[in-house]
Amino acid sequence: ERISEETGCWLVLMARHATGPPVIHFSSSRLRRDAKPDAADLVNRFSNLTSALLVAKRDEALKLAKKLEEVEAQKQAADAQISATRNTLASQEAEIAAKDALIARYRAQYGCDL
Repeated sequence: ERISEETGCWLVLMARHATGPPVIHFSSSRLRRDAKPDAADLVNRFSNLTSALLVAKRDEALKLAKKLEEVEAQKQAADAQISATRNTLASQEAEIAAKDALIARYRAQYGCDL
């Protein structure tokens, strides 16, 4: 305020934190006197802009959370398939080992060396 009074300039300061509290703003007395409706319009436009940015930020976070949920579900499905495949492989390996043992027993019993 002191700067605007000492220099006689038109001064506007506006701020809004990204977490979303209301806009804080300052308009110099000269700006309010010379262009009060336009100064109010500037504050309103800034408020609308930052509100849109906050909504976009939340929308993006929501989209990312949904995508993460989808990817985690896909990972769980892939993990389940890997587990089933490992179980099938273990079963097949056991079956092969049993057949190899049977072949070895037949070879020993009948003296075949194939």
